[in-house]
Amino acid sequence: MNTGMKKMHFVLAAIAILLIVAGTGYAQKRYRVGVSVAYFNHPVYQLEMKGMKEVAAKLGDLDMIYLDGKNDAAEQTSQLDSFISQKVDAIILMPAVSDPLLPAMKRVNDAKIPLIIVDRKMWVQNSGVKWDAMVNWNMVLSGSIGGGQVVSAMGGKGNLVVVEGTPGAGSTIDRGDAFYKIVNDFPDIKIVLKTSADFRRDKGLSVTQDILARFPKGKLDCIYYMNDEMCLGGLQAIKAAGRLHEFKIVSVDGDHEAMAALRKGEIDYDCEFHPDDMAVGVNVAWQILHGQKIDRNSQYEFAGRKISFAPDHEGFPWIRPTCFWVDKNNANLPEFLGW
Repeated sequence: MNTGMKKMHFVLAAIAILLIVAGTGYAQKRYRVGVSVAYFNHPVYQLEMKGMKEVAAKLGDLDMIYLDGKNDAAEQTSQLDSFISQKVDAIILMPAVSDPLLPAMKRVNDAKIPLIIVDRKMWVQNSGVKWDAMVNWNMVLSGSIGGGQVVSAMGGKGNLVVVEGTPGAGSTIDRGDAFYKIVNDFPDIKIVLKTSADFRRDKGLSVTQDILARFPKGKLDCIYYMNDEMCLGGLQAIKAAGRLHEFKIVSVDGDHEAMAALRKGEIDYDCEFHPDDMAVGVNVAWQILHGQKIDRNSQYEFAGRKISFAPDHEGFPWIRPTCFWVDKNNANLPEFLGW
């Protein structure tokens, strides 16, 4: 065989090997990303996971492992330790609460696994814990909007009940601090009760039943719910008691059921988020795994919505989707029909 034929056979053999390798999927490295979700049984997290799965499918080289945190810090601690033992390539934590998870997060740091916080805000608390980035709604803005809506609904005076979310959750803290800062500037608004319904619809129902029993007709001017799930449970109790329209109702999240209730006049104000914007946390993980730097020049968007950077939180990059004031004047606009 002459030299030219030998070269041709070598080239053909090399091409065949490359085709075989590509065909068996070994040409592209795949990355495993562990996701500890605060809890599966909530429409917000279900929508967030749906968005994450869409993003991961488009990126193509991520194998996502979703675990249900069951709204329990001990469960999520166990999940983080399991991800460490599995030697996953990155971890996305959607925390139920903040402080109790810090020791497990420190172990993630020690294992040198990239860590992205998604959905609820966390604080370092002098623990030495680090994360690569946080993707978290503008909870402060949502609380400020809620405070403004309550003041508007009540005309700056009257008796107010506040139904808070999960104690210790970043969303409860941020939203609550901003809300109370607004409302406390109006001394004629009396907060007659603060109670928690854990961001859950069933607890929203039972807590509201207790509120109605405690405050008879004429003793209550407004109930503010820190999310729509609690509000929708509360609305069920209010209707059953025949007390709809007796006082104002203000809520937050933009759930399609809540927005429909607002259009019917059953809720007076809401503040809408797009929960699936949290899916850009997967883009962040992908960037880190591919050696790309997370900085303010990074461009993120989901479903055509651009996601902006906020001032760094605890010294780490913070990607922060926004929220919107909704009432009877704009509730029929296409962007406020709810998710």
